[in-house]
Amino acid sequence: MALALAAITLLGLALRLWSARGGLWVDEAWSAVMVERARTPLGIFTAINHDNNHHLNSLWMWLCGYGAPPLALRALSIATGTATILVAAAIGAQRSARHALVAAALFAVSPIMVDYGSEARGYMPMLLALMTMVWIVQRWLAAAEDTRWPRWRLAALATLGLFSQLTMVFGLCAITLWIAVALRNRHPADVATARTIRLLLPTIVATAAVFGVVLGAAAVSPTGMQVGDYVAFSPAAMGHALVMMVASSVGGLAAPAWVAGVVTIGIGLALVAIVRRREPVAIFYLAAIVGLPLGLAVLRVGNTGMPRYFLLSSLAILLLLARLLADGLGKRRTIRFVSMVILATIVAASIRDDLSESALRRGDTGAAIAAMAALDPSGATVLVDHLRPIATLRVGAAERGYPLSIAQDCPAAEFLHLDLDDDAPAASTVVRCAARYRLLIVKRRALLSGVDWALYARGDLPEKRGRAPR
Repeated sequence: MALALAAITLLGLALRLWSARGGLWVDEAWSAVMVERARTPLGIFTAINHDNNHHLNSLWMWLCGYGAPPLALRALSIATGTATILVAAAIGAQRSARHALVAAALFAVSPIMVDYGSEARGYMPMLLALMTMVWIVQRWLAAAEDTRWPRWRLAALATLGLFSQLTMVFGLCAITLWIAVALRNRHPADVATARTIRLLLPTIVATAAVFGVVLGAAAVSPTGMQVGDYVAFSPAAMGHALVMMVASSVGGLAAPAWVAGVVTIGIGLALVAIVRRREPVAIFYLAAIVGLPLGLAVLRVGNTGMPRYFLLSSLAILLLLARLLADGLGKRRTIRFVSMVILATIVAASIRDDLSESALRRGDTGAAIAAMAALDPSGATVLVDHLRPIATLRVGAAERGYPLSIAQDCPAAEFLHLDLDDDAPAASTVVRCAARYRLLIVKRRALLSGVDWALYARGDLPEKRGRAPR
């Protein structure tokens, strides 16, 4: 088992390293700019009052330094994303070695885990903390509560997870419900309530303290809590995000739309199967896969058109599939064969999606800096028509040490950077500030991260002035 697990983990690490190529995309780059402005570790907690501040990831960016290579800035996510493979194996190992290897394989190749496990954001450190909590709770409940109560370990993990990304609170709610139901099945109501409170009180206090720090710092700042792009709740957008989440969990990004429907039905049947077994962990799966989307829809929460809001659901789907597929591999011949085919299909399709998405490099704004440097290695000015790309251009130029000025108004600059709507064509020439620009390069986003953009050069700029700096 050890050799097989090592091979699976190395595969997961390789996929994440391959996915980490390319310049920082918009969200990553704005985090880097905010960290530069904060200047100190304390400033990360007190001066960056923005939903784009994932505190522990911001601390990592501060340690790496402004203008550090993208791979270095993404190293925290790569490390924690790879560690989730081992934690998934540990969760599965509580049943058997077979369960451990199946769980590890699914987490190693799942496109959503690979993508968020290779970008400079706080989602994967958060998910590692959450999965470790799942492992601890499952082991404690399996021991019939006879082992030492993991109160402070759960509180510490909750703190780390929340400071990584505040959507950790969704996972904490699901775990709390799981524990409460499991203890209620074993004890009278008053005893179960008392034990639940005893176990989770430090976690509740830690959660309140983290939100107190974040919201308190925002309350005393001149700007208050700031939010980036905010999109009002839309059932259609949320439905699309859920389809994307399911597809990117099991390697269905390149499949026809109806495949996501079939997979969703399969997940529903898997939920029914686990609920019928009357196992308390079924409550966690229900809360994560059904309760989270339903709750966000009822509350009409904005920005839920993005799959990353449903990482808890993806985690639960992968653990649930690992459990049932590993069970199937231990059954009679027909069920074993079907389980093997489903598992092989998911792994192969996931790797295919990983490689396809990685090739896009999240739109790779670093390519814009390289193109400008190829035409004018001594430095240039680029005109932008939107605030969004300023951070990516600044960070990309800092990484290369390229002298770049960014303008938002006329007169015409040597270069023009335009954001494009998703999959929108780029015109071969455009006019800005009475100057005609010719198209140099177009880059397309990956499905989970990135922005479509085009770079233009002013028509009177020579085709090539020199070689781009390395």
